[in-house]
Amino acid sequence: MKHGMVIVFLALALMGLSGCRERATAPDAVSAHPENVMKVSAALAEARTIDRRIEIVGTLLPDDEVVVGAEVEGTVARVNVDLGSFVRRGQILAEIDRREFQLRLEQARAALAEARARLGLRPGQGDEIDPERTPLVEQARAAYEDARSKYESARRLYATGDIPEQRYIEAEKTFQARRAAYRAAIDSVRNQLAGLRRLRAQVALAEKELSDTIIRAPITGSVTVKHISAGEYLKRGAPVVTLVKLTPLRLRASVPEPYAAAVTVGRELRFTVDAVKGETFRGRVTRISPSVNPETRSLVIEAEIDNRDFKLRPGYFARAELVVEPNARVVLIPSRAVVRYVGLTRVYVIEDGRAVERSVKLGTEVDGWIEVVEGVRAGEQVITSNLSRVKNGQPVEVESSNDPVSRVIGKAVRL
Repeated sequence: MKHGMVIVFLALALMGLSGCRERATAPDAVSAHPENVMKVSAALAEARTIDRRIEIVGTLLPDDEVVVGAEVEGTVARVNVDLGSFVRRGQILAEIDRREFQLRLEQARAALAEARARLGLRPGQGDEIDPERTPLVEQARAAYEDARSKYESARRLYATGDIPEQRYIEAEKTFQARRAAYRAAIDSVRNQLAGLRRLRAQVALAEKELSDTIIRAPITGSVTVKHISAGEYLKRGAPVVTLVKLTPLRLRASVPEPYAAAVTVGRELRFTVDAVKGETFRGRVTRISPSVNPETRSLVIEAEIDNRDFKLRPGYFARAELVVEPNARVVLIPSRAVVRYVGLTRVYVIEDGRAVERSVKLGTEVDGWIEVVEGVRAGEQVITSNLSRVKNGQPVEVESSNDPVSRVIGKAVRL
């Protein structure tokens, strides 16, 4: 009996081992897991027209800068401006003591009036007169004509023997003297008229010097330096103030040599400055250097900037974007589709349901979109989400291809 029980136990054990062997040899498909598929957002690479730009840096300069100097010597009576003062053209900046200049003007005017009186000119009468009509010449001419008449009469009487030779000779000498006096009177009047013009010039000069004691602004601008103080004695030409014209301004920058041929007068330029946060300014290229700097291999350009609101100041450092190719046909993708790591730039393109990593060469960036010069073709899908988790060759499922940026690209790139 014991022997039978042993046989039954052995039979049960063999059956258990057989069941285990059957479970261990079940098909792999029962325990296999499907490959991990990642859900992502994507956008189409689009062919669009944009104004291709390059980034340059430059400095804002005043359109004009003037050191205003004194045109006459004298003591500064008053100064009407200081550092930072805004002045308009013609506004009084400073004044020099006028008293000495006023006396010089009165003296010149008196000398002119005396010279006019000698010539018999009436007040209000011009200086240009016929010398023959002056009192001096008229008197000399009358004496000359009288002497000539007497001389001709004496010559006839001497010829007929009615007067002695001595009387004829005296009439002849008187005639010659009166003729010489007449010519001298004409020369004298001409000299006086020349002197009159000289005195007139002296009066004009005295008037100018008196006017120059009031120093006015030659341009509309702001005072950057005040060189003088009240009571100071100025020499002719001494600096008074330095003015800068604040509008328009000039943005001077350097364009790399490869783009020099693409820059033309009238091209648009946009820039920002650190001092005015969050605002972009515009200008247009107005001047281009005729040659490239051989040391920096760059071309100097200047753009004119409208600064009527005076937000900008000369000396600001500017970061600018310059149009080098308007209406260029390019391929654009959303900027957030780009992955940058350790100097490498790449995107993930969806091919046959998998993420394929591609290195790309990028160009101009426009309002959330960036130009792909090499690496992506128009119409291809690029992944825009979960970029830190996506791996090359990984299966992906597009959750949404209606990237919100794509709805505004038409407006964003048509500048």
